[in-house]
Amino acid sequence: MRPSPAAREILFLSAFPGECARHLGLLRGRGATVQVASHPDRALELLRRRPDLVLVDLIHGPGLSPSVVRELNREPRAARVVALHDGRIDTYIDQVEHLTVDGFCRLAGGARSFSSVD
Repeated sequence: MRPSPAAREILFLSAFPGECARHLGLLRGRGATVQVASHPDRALELLRRRPDLVLVDLIHGPGLSPSVVRELNREPRAARVVALHDGRIDTYIDQVEHLTVDGFCRLAGGARSFSSVD
């Protein structure tokens, strides 16, 4: 049995989270609890809460530091990590080149659109 969406804890890592406000609203509207971190210190603080899912913004910048990447990669991994992108995944390579991700999600039409493409 899958947990209800209301029980899902999501952490969104973005240097400019306001650019994805519609997507965050959609997740919240479906019952998810969404926390946002735009700075590494805040990301580390929120990672201690052990979210179920971490979304990493590769469109506007993830706002990661090496310490956040180490925490996300630490075994055993508590959260699935998904990188959101708009077709380019190399823009912020300096921040994510050592990050282990479980998947990628391309946002159709960029972050301002509601749909995603597999």
